[in-house]
Amino acid sequence: MDNMLEAARDHRRRKMGPRALRWIFWAGATLLLILIPSAVSAGSIKLVWDPVADPDLAGYKVYYGTTSGIYTNATTVGTQNNAKLNNLQDCQVYFIAVKAVDANGNESVAFSNELSGMAAPSNSSVTPKSGKQATNSLNVTITGSNFDTQARPDFGPDVVVNSFSTSSCHNMTANITIAEAARVNSPPALPRLLSVTNPGGASGSASGVFEVTFNERRADIDKSGRVGGRDLLYWQNAFGSTSGDLNYNVDADMNGDGIVDGADLTLLAVWHGHIFF
Repeated sequence: MDNMLEAARDHRRRKMGPRALRWIFWAGATLLLILIPSAVSAGSIKLVWDPVADPDLAGYKVYYGTTSGIYTNATTVGTQNNAKLNNLQDCQVYFIAVKAVDANGNESVAFSNELSGMAAPSNSSVTPKSGKQATNSLNVTITGSNFDTQARPDFGPDVVVNSFSTSSCHNMTANITIAEAARVNSPPALPRLLSVTNPGGASGSASGVFEVTFNERRADIDKSGRVGGRDLLYWQNAFGSTSGDLNYNVDADMNGDGIVDGADLTLLAVWHGHIFF
């Protein structure tokens, strides 16, 4: 009877295995990737899987490699149902699966489902590196690493991405439209965040690689063709208001930061007397 019970326990241990493995990508030290571009980066992949409910569970073993079903690397983790793989090569697709391990070091017979993908994207530069408010169509090139063939860029809610395509793991292009009232990012304003997301959800972002600059025509608040006293009056009537207030005037909020204040007056003063043709 004891032998039968032990056999049953062993059978149960061998059957247990991680279920519905899913993953989240992590970009690691993005600034390091930008400052020290190389074939091997600090890019990482963070994994999360459904936990195994078994009293004999002692931990998990994560297997990974560059060929499906052939895992040349492995790392053991505790009973937490997550792990992070570090120091992965840029633009290299990794195949990953997990096994459960008991207190005696026995591993589950079956692997979890296999997943594949690269580490999260990193963004190092954009060309051109700036665009004016109210730009209807601007073609930009984004340079970085780990761009999937369907990677999608995001410049923020006030910049619409009309189209995008990936030419290589390190380069992608996009056509964007910058809203008339887009937030200006020229110093001392806060820098803009550019993110690139791969289809599986892996996302990487960089701050300050692209900025929206002021469009001088916005100083002509009344659209008369000349920056003068009436524009100052519009600004004065909206002074101190924030987006959502009854007296808020989006045209008087020339730098697009959501408040009509002295920064907008400075822009008005710089362009006072200017005539637009």
